[in-house]
Amino acid sequence: MLVASPSCVWFSIERMQAASEMDYRPSRMAVVAKCAEAFIREFFDQNPLSHVGLVTIKDGISHRLTEIGGSPESQINALMGKLECSGDSSLQNALELVNGYLNQIPSYGHKEVLFLYSALNTCDPGDIMETIEKCKKSKVRCSVIGLAAEIFICKHLCEETGGSYTVALDESHFKELLLEHAPPPPAIAEYAAANLIKMGFPQRGAEDLISICSCHKKIKSGAEGYICPRCKVNVCELPTECRTCGLTLVSSPHLARSYHHLFPVAPFDEVTFKLGQKGGQNCFGCQQSLINTGGQSNIHVRCPKCNHHFCFDCDIYIHESLHNCPGCESQRSSSR
Repeated sequence: MLVASPSCVWFSIERMQAASEMDYRPSRMAVVAKCAEAFIREFFDQNPLSHVGLVTIKDGISHRLTEIGGSPESQINALMGKLECSGDSSLQNALELVNGYLNQIPSYGHKEVLFLYSALNTCDPGDIMETIEKCKKSKVRCSVIGLAAEIFICKHLCEETGGSYTVALDESHFKELLLEHAPPPPAIAEYAAANLIKMGFPQRGAEDLISICSCHKKIKSGAEGYICPRCKVNVCELPTECRTCGLTLVSSPHLARSYHHLFPVAPFDEVTFKLGQKGGQNCFGCQQSLINTGGQSNIHVRCPKCNHHFCFDCDIYIHESLHNCPGCESQRSSSR
């Protein structure tokens, strides 16, 4: 089966002294944790086949907070339990740590690192330029969102690796910048080659089946997990990788949700309905009238492929949530 290349993203969060500053209320770290939770949930909604791992920087040392995985709840729970801040920041140590982990992922995966950076400097044990060059050769895309001010080394890192560098003005702007990283970025051929990925589609086990899950080593009934189709072990959640046989385990909705990024809905054209014109008086999606009570037309949009008219609310819903044009789909189904 040929699917879109999943991303492996390391999420690096500073827990050094600058993260406890109170220019963001109640503190930078509290705001980062709240927005990071929203980002992780949105990321997995947009990228159901991708994986995330958390790295923190504290006292000049990088710590792997979680293993890279596909469960949003486990990532969020680990983050909320580690919010204390102290010491200096070391961007180089964080880069060395995540680069080592990302070098182990398959060639078809995209390698990305997102830093939430509060400090105005970095205290590194060696030449950070060599580390940046190493990440560039490994095709690791690094992006940084700053919470204080623009820093040259962060900007240089993003420029060299093809990432983006932004600085937040306030809490709402920070959340907006963070959520912009949730949709998958355009795939670059030289960064990740297309490849066939072997996947399994496990089913729920029988209710009377008692087994030990391979992820938590706990006794569970079959109805509480999924059975790997290859080695028949129990796993708690999807998507994941079977720890016994290494098979990637997903469900069909995960594939369907990741598919739409390959064929996005074309932007709709903005049009105005003219009096006496046939067609287009009602929104094809919600059937709301596109004519005001005074007889004047609302500005609305039209699909360039099927020529059906939509209101702006349906336009947003189609492009951000549905990812299919109802007009095009109705024509396709009627032609079968």
